[in-house]
Amino acid sequence: MSTPTSSAPGRVSRPEEVLARYGERAQVFLEALGWGDPVADAVVADVVEMGRGEGMRMVRRGLAEGVESLEGAPASFVRLFEEIDRRPEWLRHELLEEGARAYCRHPLVIGLALGPASLVGSYVNGAAVEPLALTRRFTDQGQVRTFETASWLWAAARPGGLERFAPGLAATVRVRLIHAFVRHHILTGLPWDAAELGHPINQADSAYTLIEFSLIPLRVMRSFGIRHTAREREAVYHLFRYVGHLMGVDERVLPRTEEEFTELERIYHLTGSQPSDYSRELVAELLDTIMPESLADQSGALAPLVRRLARPLAHGLSRAFTGDRTADLLHVERNAWRHLPALLAPPVFLVNELQRLIPSEPDRKLRRSLDFVDAATAATAARLGVSHDLVDAAGGHPAGTGGAGSPPVRRG
Repeated sequence: MSTPTSSAPGRVSRPEEVLARYGERAQVFLEALGWGDPVADAVVADVVEMGRGEGMRMVRRGLAEGVESLEGAPASFVRLFEEIDRRPEWLRHELLEEGARAYCRHPLVIGLALGPASLVGSYVNGAAVEPLALTRRFTDQGQVRTFETASWLWAAARPGGLERFAPGLAATVRVRLIHAFVRHHILTGLPWDAAELGHPINQADSAYTLIEFSLIPLRVMRSFGIRHTAREREAVYHLFRYVGHLMGVDERVLPRTEEEFTELERIYHLTGSQPSDYSRELVAELLDTIMPESLADQSGALAPLVRRLARPLAHGLSRAFTGDRTADLLHVERNAWRHLPALLAPPVFLVNELQRLIPSEPDRKLRRSLDFVDAATAATAARLGVSHDLVDAAGGHPAGTGGAGSPPVRRG
Protein backbone atom coordinates (compact mmCIF):
# COMPACT_ATOMS: atom_id res chain seq x y z
CA MET A 1 0.00 0.00 0.00
CA SER A 2 1.33 3.42 -0.90
CA THR A 3 1.95 5.99 1.82
CA PRO A 4 -0.90 8.55 1.97
CA THR A 5 0.09 12.08 1.03
CA SER A 6 -1.67 15.36 1.69
CA SER A 7 -3.35 17.19 -1.20
CA ALA A 8 -5.74 19.07 1.05
CA PRO A 9 -7.13 22.59 0.74
CA GLY A 10 -5.76 25.27 3.04
CA ARG A 11 -8.67 24.92 5.48
CA VAL A 12 -7.28 21.62 6.76
CA SER A 13 -5.36 21.73 10.02
CA ARG A 14 -2.82 19.03 10.88
CA PRO A 15 -3.06 17.05 7.61
CA GLU A 16 0.08 15.02 8.29
CA GLU A 17 -1.15 14.05 11.75
CA VAL A 18 -4.52 12.82 10.51
CA LEU A 19 -2.85 10.89 7.67
CA ALA A 20 -0.45 9.22 10.09
CA ARG A 21 -3.31 8.26 12.40
CA TYR A 22 -6.00 7.20 9.92
CA GLY A 23 -4.12 6.37 6.73
CA GLU A 24 -6.08 5.72 3.55
CA ARG A 25 -9.42 6.68 5.09
CA ALA A 26 -8.04 10.11 5.97
CA GLN A 27 -6.56 10.40 2.48
CA VAL A 28 -9.98 9.82 0.93
CA PHE A 29 -11.55 12.38 3.27
CA LEU A 30 -9.00 15.03 2.33
CA GLU A 31 -9.49 14.34 -1.37
CA ALA A 32 -13.27 14.41 -0.94
CA LEU A 33 -13.04 18.02 0.26
CA GLY A 34 -12.58 18.80 -3.43
CA TRP A 35 -15.41 16.64 -4.80
CA GLY A 36 -18.89 17.75 -5.79
CA ASP A 37 -21.81 15.52 -6.78
CA PRO A 38 -21.48 15.05 -10.56
CA VAL A 39 -24.89 13.41 -11.00
CA ALA A 40 -26.88 16.08 -9.12
CA ASP A 41 -24.73 18.90 -10.48
CA ALA A 42 -25.49 17.80 -14.05
CA VAL A 43 -29.23 17.76 -13.30
CA VAL A 44 -29.07 21.29 -11.90
CA ALA A 45 -27.16 22.53 -14.93
CA ASP A 46 -29.95 21.19 -17.15
CA VAL A 47 -32.69 22.58 -14.89
CA VAL A 48 -31.10 26.04 -15.03
CA GLU A 49 -30.91 25.83 -18.81
CA MET A 50 -34.52 24.72 -19.30
CA GLY A 51 -35.92 26.95 -16.54
CA ARG A 52 -36.30 26.10 -12.86
CA GLY A 53 -40.09 25.81 -12.97
CA GLU A 54 -40.21 23.35 -15.85
CA GLY A 55 -37.13 21.46 -14.69
CA MET A 56 -38.26 20.98 -11.11
CA ARG A 57 -41.75 19.94 -12.22
CA MET A 58 -40.07 17.21 -14.25
CA VAL A 59 -38.00 16.16 -11.22
CA ARG A 60 -41.13 16.01 -9.05
CA ARG A 61 -42.92 13.90 -11.65
CA GLY A 62 -39.99 11.51 -11.85
CA LEU A 63 -39.94 11.14 -8.09
CA ALA A 64 -43.69 10.46 -7.99
CA GLU A 65 -44.12 8.32 -11.10
CA GLY A 66 -40.67 7.05 -12.13
CA VAL A 67 -38.27 7.90 -14.91
CA GLU A 68 -40.47 6.21 -17.52
CA SER A 69 -42.98 9.05 -17.05
CA LEU A 70 -40.47 11.64 -18.28
CA GLU A 71 -40.74 12.09 -22.02
CA GLY A 72 -37.74 13.79 -23.55
CA ALA A 73 -35.90 14.03 -20.25
CA PRO A 74 -32.24 15.10 -20.40
CA ALA A 75 -29.67 12.33 -19.97
CA SER A 76 -28.75 13.78 -16.57
CA PHE A 77 -32.29 13.15 -15.30
CA VAL A 78 -32.24 9.58 -16.55
CA ARG A 79 -28.93 8.95 -14.81
CA LEU A 80 -30.22 10.38 -11.52
CA PHE A 81 -33.37 8.26 -11.50
CA GLU A 82 -31.53 5.14 -12.58
CA GLU A 83 -29.24 5.67 -9.59
CA ILE A 84 -32.23 6.08 -7.27
CA ASP A 85 -34.07 3.05 -8.67
CA ARG A 86 -31.02 0.78 -8.45
CA ARG A 87 -30.87 -0.13 -4.79
CA PRO A 88 -27.33 -0.91 -3.59
CA GLU A 89 -26.42 -4.55 -3.09
CA TRP A 90 -25.63 -3.93 0.57
CA LEU A 91 -29.09 -2.57 1.44
CA ARG A 92 -31.06 -4.77 3.86
CA HIS A 93 -34.73 -3.81 4.04
CA GLU A 94 -35.36 -5.37 7.45
CA LEU A 95 -32.41 -3.50 8.96
CA LEU A 96 -33.64 -0.26 7.40
CA GLU A 97 -37.01 -0.67 9.08
CA GLU A 98 -35.51 -1.66 12.43
CA GLY A 99 -33.34 1.46 12.34
CA ALA A 100 -36.32 3.68 11.60
CA ARG A 101 -38.33 2.18 14.45
CA ALA A 102 -35.50 2.50 16.98
CA TYR A 103 -34.76 6.07 15.90
CA CYS A 104 -38.31 7.43 15.84
CA ARG A 105 -39.25 6.32 19.35
CA HIS A 106 -37.37 9.25 20.89
CA PRO A 107 -38.09 12.39 18.83
CA LEU A 108 -37.85 14.87 21.72
CA VAL A 109 -34.36 13.79 22.70
CA ILE A 110 -33.29 13.68 19.05
CA GLY A 111 -34.52 17.25 18.73
CA LEU A 112 -32.42 18.22 21.74
CA ALA A 113 -29.43 16.48 20.17
CA LEU A 114 -29.63 18.01 16.72
CA GLY A 115 -29.35 21.62 17.88
CA PRO A 116 -27.08 21.87 20.94
CA ALA A 117 -24.93 18.86 20.00
CA SER A 118 -24.94 18.16 16.26
CA LEU A 119 -25.19 21.64 14.77
CA VAL A 120 -23.04 23.37 17.37
CA GLY A 121 -20.43 20.63 16.97
CA SER A 122 -20.31 21.20 13.22
CA TYR A 123 -20.32 25.00 13.41
CA VAL A 124 -16.97 24.95 15.21
CA ASN A 125 -15.43 24.32 11.76
CA GLY A 126 -15.45 27.80 10.23
CA ALA A 127 -14.61 26.62 6.71
CA ALA A 128 -17.45 24.09 6.63
CA VAL A 129 -20.04 26.79 7.38
CA GLU A 130 -18.77 29.16 4.69
CA PRO A 131 -21.60 28.23 2.25
CA LEU A 132 -24.06 29.19 4.99
CA ALA A 133 -22.17 32.45 5.49
CA LEU A 134 -22.54 33.28 1.80
CA THR A 135 -26.25 32.51 1.60
CA ARG A 136 -26.99 33.59 5.22
CA ARG A 137 -30.32 31.82 5.18
CA PHE A 138 -29.80 30.14 8.54
CA THR A 139 -29.36 33.45 10.36
CA ASP A 140 -31.79 35.46 8.21
CA GLN A 141 -34.49 32.75 8.16
CA GLY A 142 -33.19 30.38 10.79
CA GLN A 143 -36.49 29.12 12.15
CA VAL A 144 -37.83 28.33 8.68
CA ARG A 145 -34.57 26.59 7.77
CA THR A 146 -34.75 24.46 10.91
CA PHE A 147 -38.38 23.60 10.18
CA GLU A 148 -37.41 22.45 6.69
CA THR A 149 -34.64 20.23 8.06
CA ALA A 150 -37.02 18.67 10.58
CA SER A 151 -39.64 18.13 7.88
CA TRP A 152 -37.11 16.23 5.80
CA LEU A 153 -35.72 14.21 8.73
CA TRP A 154 -39.03 12.89 10.02
CA ALA A 155 -40.24 12.10 6.51
CA ALA A 156 -37.08 10.12 5.76
CA ALA A 157 -36.39 8.46 9.12
CA ARG A 158 -39.86 7.09 9.86
CA PRO A 159 -40.68 3.46 9.02
CA GLY A 160 -41.27 3.09 5.29
CA GLY A 161 -39.96 6.60 4.66
CA LEU A 162 -37.28 5.51 2.20
CA GLU A 163 -39.38 3.21 0.03
CA ARG A 164 -39.03 4.15 -3.64
CA PHE A 165 -42.19 6.27 -3.88
CA ALA A 166 -42.40 7.32 -0.24
CA PRO A 167 -42.34 11.02 0.70
CA GLY A 168 -39.10 10.58 2.65
CA LEU A 169 -37.15 9.29 -0.33
CA ALA A 170 -38.50 12.09 -2.52
CA ALA A 171 -37.55 14.66 0.13
CA THR A 172 -34.04 13.20 0.44
CA VAL A 173 -33.43 13.46 -3.30
CA ARG A 174 -34.80 17.00 -3.27
CA VAL A 175 -32.35 17.93 -0.50
CA ARG A 176 -29.56 16.51 -2.65
CA LEU A 177 -30.63 18.78 -5.51
CA ILE A 178 -31.00 21.78 -3.18
CA HIS A 179 -27.35 21.32 -2.25
CA ALA A 180 -26.46 21.14 -5.94
CA PHE A 181 -28.37 24.36 -6.60
CA VAL A 182 -26.44 26.11 -3.82
CA ARG A 183 -23.14 24.84 -5.25
CA HIS A 184 -24.15 26.17 -8.67
CA HIS A 185 -25.18 29.50 -7.12
CA ILE A 186 -21.86 29.88 -5.30
CA LEU A 187 -19.63 28.78 -8.15
CA THR A 188 -21.35 30.91 -10.78
CA GLY A 189 -22.11 34.06 -8.82
CA LEU A 190 -20.30 34.39 -5.50
CA PRO A 191 -16.64 34.65 -4.43
CA TRP A 192 -15.23 31.24 -3.48
CA ASP A 193 -11.60 30.35 -2.74
CA ALA A 194 -11.41 26.67 -3.70
CA ALA A 195 -7.72 26.40 -2.85
CA GLU A 196 -8.49 27.44 0.72
CA LEU A 197 -11.99 26.03 1.24
CA GLY A 198 -12.25 23.06 -1.09
CA HIS A 199 -15.43 22.53 -3.10
CA PRO A 200 -18.64 24.11 -1.72
CA ILE A 201 -20.87 21.54 0.00
CA ASN A 202 -18.26 18.92 -0.82
CA GLN A 203 -18.37 15.17 -0.33
CA ALA A 204 -16.37 15.16 2.90
CA ASP A 205 -18.61 17.71 4.62
CA SER A 206 -21.70 15.96 3.25
CA ALA A 207 -20.53 12.65 4.70
CA TYR A 208 -20.02 14.32 8.09
CA THR A 209 -23.62 15.54 8.00
CA LEU A 210 -24.68 11.90 8.45
CA ILE A 211 -22.85 11.93 11.79
CA GLU A 212 -25.05 14.80 12.93
CA PHE A 213 -28.21 12.74 12.44
CA SER A 214 -26.99 9.35 13.68
CA LEU A 215 -23.88 8.98 15.83
CA ILE A 216 -24.38 12.19 17.80
CA PRO A 217 -28.12 11.66 18.57
CA LEU A 218 -27.38 8.10 19.68
CA ARG A 219 -24.67 9.44 21.97
CA VAL A 220 -26.99 12.09 23.39
CA MET A 221 -29.75 9.55 23.95
CA ARG A 222 -27.30 7.40 25.88
CA SER A 223 -26.34 10.39 28.04
CA PHE A 224 -30.03 10.76 28.95
CA GLY A 225 -30.28 7.08 29.90
CA ILE A 226 -31.76 5.78 26.63
CA ARG A 227 -29.80 2.69 25.63
CA HIS A 228 -29.93 0.83 22.33
CA THR A 229 -28.89 -2.72 21.66
CA ALA A 230 -25.99 -3.43 19.30
CA ARG A 231 -28.53 -4.57 16.71
CA GLU A 232 -30.51 -1.32 17.03
CA ARG A 233 -27.38 0.80 16.65
CA GLU A 234 -26.34 -1.21 13.61
CA ALA A 235 -29.80 -0.61 12.14
CA VAL A 236 -29.70 3.16 12.73
CA TYR A 237 -26.30 3.40 11.03
CA HIS A 238 -27.63 1.30 8.15
CA LEU A 239 -30.55 3.70 7.81
CA PHE A 240 -28.28 6.72 7.55
CA ARG A 241 -25.85 4.93 5.28
CA TYR A 242 -28.75 4.60 2.85
CA VAL A 243 -29.72 8.24 3.42
CA GLY A 244 -26.15 9.14 2.47
CA HIS A 245 -26.38 7.00 -0.66
CA LEU A 246 -29.57 8.78 -1.73
CA MET A 247 -27.94 12.14 -0.91
CA GLY A 248 -25.20 11.33 -3.40
CA VAL A 249 -22.39 10.78 -0.90
CA ASP A 250 -19.59 8.99 -2.70
CA GLU A 251 -19.23 5.35 -1.62
CA ARG A 252 -15.52 5.93 -1.00
CA VAL A 253 -16.26 8.34 1.86
CA LEU A 254 -19.68 6.99 2.95
CA PRO A 255 -19.40 5.36 6.41
CA ARG A 256 -20.79 1.84 6.75
CA THR A 257 -20.44 0.78 10.39
CA GLU A 258 -20.46 2.33 13.84
CA GLU A 259 -16.67 2.20 13.82
CA GLU A 260 -16.48 4.07 10.51
CA PHE A 261 -19.04 6.69 11.62
CA THR A 262 -16.94 7.27 14.76
CA GLU A 263 -13.71 7.46 12.79
CA LEU A 264 -15.21 9.95 10.34
CA GLU A 265 -16.23 12.22 13.22
CA ARG A 266 -12.68 12.14 14.59
CA ILE A 267 -11.15 12.91 11.19
CA TYR A 268 -13.55 15.82 10.67
CA HIS A 269 -12.67 17.46 13.98
CA LEU A 270 -8.97 16.71 13.76
CA THR A 271 -8.76 18.45 10.37
CA GLY A 272 -11.24 21.24 11.10
CA SER A 273 -10.44 24.92 10.87
CA GLN A 274 -11.01 27.42 13.67
CA PRO A 275 -14.54 28.82 14.11
CA SER A 276 -15.32 32.02 12.26
CA ASP A 277 -17.35 34.99 13.46
CA TYR A 278 -20.22 33.55 11.45
CA SER A 279 -19.83 30.26 13.34
CA ARG A 280 -20.56 32.14 16.55
CA GLU A 281 -23.42 34.03 14.92
CA LEU A 282 -24.97 30.71 13.89
CA VAL A 283 -24.64 29.31 17.40
CA ALA A 284 -26.19 32.41 18.97
CA GLU A 285 -29.15 32.28 16.57
CA LEU A 286 -29.64 28.58 17.25
CA LEU A 287 -29.39 28.64 21.05
CA ASP A 288 -30.96 32.05 21.73
CA THR A 289 -33.86 32.04 19.26
CA ILE A 290 -34.46 28.89 17.25
CA MET A 291 -34.36 26.33 20.05
CA PRO A 292 -36.51 28.29 22.53
CA GLU A 293 -39.22 28.78 19.91
CA SER A 294 -39.01 25.18 18.74
CA LEU A 295 -39.31 23.79 22.27
CA ALA A 296 -42.22 26.13 22.99
CA ASP A 297 -44.05 24.76 19.93
CA GLN A 298 -43.88 21.31 21.51
CA SER A 299 -45.06 22.40 24.96
CA GLY A 300 -48.75 23.24 24.59
CA ALA A 301 -50.07 25.30 27.51
CA LEU A 302 -46.58 25.40 29.06
CA ALA A 303 -45.16 27.27 26.06
CA PRO A 304 -44.66 30.65 27.83
CA LEU A 305 -42.72 29.04 30.68
CA VAL A 306 -40.69 26.85 28.33
CA ARG A 307 -39.83 29.83 26.14
CA ARG A 308 -38.28 31.59 29.17
CA LEU A 309 -36.33 28.55 30.34
CA ALA A 310 -35.28 27.22 26.95
CA ARG A 311 -32.44 29.64 26.25
CA PRO A 312 -30.32 28.77 29.32
CA LEU A 313 -31.31 25.12 28.83
CA ALA A 314 -30.01 25.19 25.25
CA HIS A 315 -26.71 26.71 26.32
CA GLY A 316 -26.27 24.27 29.20
CA LEU A 317 -27.04 21.22 27.10
CA SER A 318 -24.75 22.41 24.33
CA ARG A 319 -21.85 22.69 26.74
CA ALA A 320 -22.64 19.26 28.17
CA PHE A 321 -22.77 17.63 24.73
CA THR A 322 -19.90 19.37 22.91
CA GLY A 323 -17.45 19.84 25.78
CA ASP A 324 -15.89 22.91 27.33
CA ARG A 325 -13.30 23.50 24.60
CA THR A 326 -15.84 23.72 21.77
CA ALA A 327 -18.32 25.61 23.95
CA ASP A 328 -15.69 28.20 24.89
CA LEU A 329 -14.64 28.69 21.26
CA LEU A 330 -18.27 29.34 20.29
CA HIS A 331 -19.14 31.52 23.31
CA VAL A 332 -21.66 29.06 24.73
CA GLU A 333 -22.66 30.00 28.26
CA ARG A 334 -21.81 27.88 31.27
CA ASN A 335 -24.73 27.20 33.62
CA ALA A 336 -26.27 24.51 35.81
CA TRP A 337 -28.42 23.08 33.01
CA ARG A 338 -25.33 21.23 31.77
CA HIS A 339 -25.91 18.73 34.58
CA LEU A 340 -29.44 17.86 33.44
CA PRO A 341 -28.59 14.73 31.37
CA ALA A 342 -26.71 13.15 34.27
CA LEU A 343 -29.61 13.87 36.66
CA LEU A 344 -32.25 12.45 34.32
CA ALA A 345 -30.31 9.43 33.10
CA PRO A 346 -31.08 6.98 35.96
CA PRO A 347 -34.90 7.40 35.98
CA VAL A 348 -35.08 7.57 32.17
CA PHE A 349 -33.02 4.40 31.92
CA LEU A 350 -35.30 2.61 34.37
CA VAL A 351 -38.49 3.65 32.58
CA ASN A 352 -37.16 2.67 29.16
CA GLU A 353 -35.91 -0.71 30.32
CA LEU A 354 -39.28 -1.46 31.96
CA GLN A 355 -41.06 -0.48 28.74
CA ARG A 356 -38.94 -3.00 26.83
CA LEU A 357 -40.41 -5.75 29.00
CA ILE A 358 -43.97 -5.01 27.86
CA PRO A 359 -44.42 -6.75 24.49
CA SER A 360 -46.70 -4.18 22.86
CA GLU A 361 -45.23 -1.04 24.41
CA PRO A 362 -42.47 -0.36 21.80
CA ASP A 363 -45.10 -0.24 19.03
CA ARG A 364 -47.39 2.02 21.07
CA LYS A 365 -44.48 4.28 21.90
CA LEU A 366 -43.56 4.55 18.23
CA ARG A 367 -47.13 5.54 17.29
CA ARG A 368 -47.25 8.14 20.07
CA SER A 369 -43.88 9.51 18.99
CA LEU A 370 -44.88 9.88 15.35
CA ASP A 371 -48.13 11.55 16.37
CA PHE A 372 -46.07 13.95 18.49
CA VAL A 373 -43.78 14.72 15.54
CA ASP A 374 -46.70 15.39 13.22
CA ALA A 375 -48.44 17.64 15.74
CA ALA A 376 -45.25 19.60 16.48
CA THR A 377 -44.57 20.01 12.76
CA ALA A 378 -48.07 21.36 12.18
CA ALA A 379 -47.77 23.76 15.13
CA THR A 380 -44.43 25.10 13.91
CA ALA A 381 -45.73 25.54 10.35
CA ALA A 382 -48.73 27.48 11.68
CA ARG A 383 -46.58 29.75 13.85
CA LEU A 384 -44.14 30.47 11.02
CA GLY A 385 -46.87 30.84 8.42
CA VAL A 386 -45.21 28.41 6.00
CA SER A 387 -47.01 26.03 3.67
CA HIS A 388 -43.98 24.33 2.08
CA ASP A 389 -41.87 21.46 3.38
CA LEU A 390 -38.52 22.21 1.71
CA VAL A 391 -37.05 25.37 0.26
CA ASP A 392 -37.29 24.15 -3.34
CA ALA A 393 -41.07 24.60 -2.99
CA ALA A 394 -40.63 28.24 -1.99
CA GLY A 395 -39.20 31.33 -3.64
CA GLY A 396 -36.12 33.42 -2.88
CA HIS A 397 -33.59 30.56 -2.99
CA PRO A 398 -31.34 29.15 -5.72
CA ALA A 399 -33.41 25.95 -5.63
CA GLY A 400 -36.78 27.65 -5.29
CA THR A 401 -39.30 27.43 -8.11
CA GLY A 402 -41.09 30.52 -6.83
CA GLY A 403 -38.36 32.67 -8.32
CA ALA A 404 -38.00 30.77 -11.60
CA GLY A 405 -36.61 32.96 -14.31
CA SER A 406 -35.29 35.58 -11.90
CA PRO A 407 -31.62 35.95 -11.02
CA PRO A 408 -30.31 34.26 -7.87
CA VAL A 409 -30.63 36.30 -4.71
CA ARG A 410 -27.96 36.56 -2.07
CA ARG A 411 -30.44 35.91 0.74
CA GLY A 412 -29.91 32.19 -0.08
